[in-house]
Amino acid sequence: MAMAMAMGAPREQLRVDARAPGKVILSGEHAVVHGTSAVAAALGLYTTATIRPGVDDGCVLDLPQLGVNLKWPLKVIEEIVTQGHLLDPKPAHVASYAESEWPQLGAFVEQQLGLHAVKGADAAVTAFLFLYTSILGLQPVTVRVTSELPVGAGLGSSAAYCVALSAGLLAYCGEIDLPQENGADRKTWIDVNEKKIDLVNRWAFEGERIIHGRPSGIDNTVSSFGYVVKFKQGQITRLHTQLPLRMLLTNTQVGRNTKALVAGVGERALRHPAAMGAIFKAIDEIAEEVVTILLTPSENSGGEKKKGEEIVSTEECGPHPVFKTEQEVRLQELVEMNQGLLQGIGVSHLSIESICQITASYRLQSKLTGAGGGGCVLTLLPHKLSSTSVELVKVDLEAKGFSCFEAVIGGNGVQVSCQTLS
Repeated sequence: MAMAMAMGAPREQLRVDARAPGKVILSGEHAVVHGTSAVAAALGLYTTATIRPGVDDGCVLDLPQLGVNLKWPLKVIEEIVTQGHLLDPKPAHVASYAESEWPQLGAFVEQQLGLHAVKGADAAVTAFLFLYTSILGLQPVTVRVTSELPVGAGLGSSAAYCVALSAGLLAYCGEIDLPQENGADRKTWIDVNEKKIDLVNRWAFEGERIIHGRPSGIDNTVSSFGYVVKFKQGQITRLHTQLPLRMLLTNTQVGRNTKALVAGVGERALRHPAAMGAIFKAIDEIAEEVVTILLTPSENSGGEKKKGEEIVSTEECGPHPVFKTEQEVRLQELVEMNQGLLQGIGVSHLSIESICQITASYRLQSKLTGAGGGGCVLTLLPHKLSSTSVELVKVDLEAKGFSCFEAVIGGNGVQVSCQTLS
């Protein structure tokens, strides 16, 4: 097996870790479900799945963020998972999770969690049981998933969960190579082989189907591949951009139901096909222009500034000036237009509008990212905006009860690591 060859240790002596980043959608959320373009970037906050040999003949799942700690004897899982393909694991071949299979497994999970489970915990556990039985079959393991991402904030926490789980399980069963160990006190993360990332992504999409019903696929794609990605009708284009992007992310602290928001947009599109079609087309045009701007080289071979990089706007951000390049001015205008269109399709929220108003008072433009209805808002920060100015914006936002942080955009995708257990 690939893992045994990489490590020189049998699986029962290994601890496998897999981590996957969150994401921000720069443009195109919701409309992408209806066939338009979307642009998204990996966010430097990670969800990590740790898989180690089980104790006794059972499976343990620990999700501390969701208050879940469950242990099942393997015989119990075998009784409730009656579909043949779930008990005959073929990790290299993705099994589609038919909706007819959901009620029985969902009812079992609901019974296990009880009436006071954290919102979303049932779907997360159901997705785990599907991925675990499909990829590993019935093997005793202990799985723990932790995350730096806030849950339900539009930063792709569920996709990062599914990607990290899929990669970890695939690595544990030997389908993904692992790095040579460098000692217990030093963890070596390696990118998943290009040929295997698509496999991870397809398994993760099935997990996302369980959690969200009709996901676009963009969240799990960005979490799997990393960096900046254009996504349209299932086609993935990885963008190699040199344009520096600074973002301020603000959490509204308002939870929302992604499945319900996506369904609501679909219903509105059925009621107003022409108007909603025009909005989707406008969002598509915005996403395509964002791609054009991101792909514009920032410097030529001689190191001289190109058109678009010169300062063309100087505005006041509180008591401090804001210097903006032509590219930044264009991007901020697109951010502002995109937010207005998202409001038009019914996925904004009073908390989101409040954040947009606060940042606009500093001559900065913002938009929701992800499903909307709460969640997170991204604010484009000009490259030359001083840290003092950013702190002023953050103080005003936090005074209204929001939490915010600067984001590292466009980092690595899914990675794996391992450790030999003593």
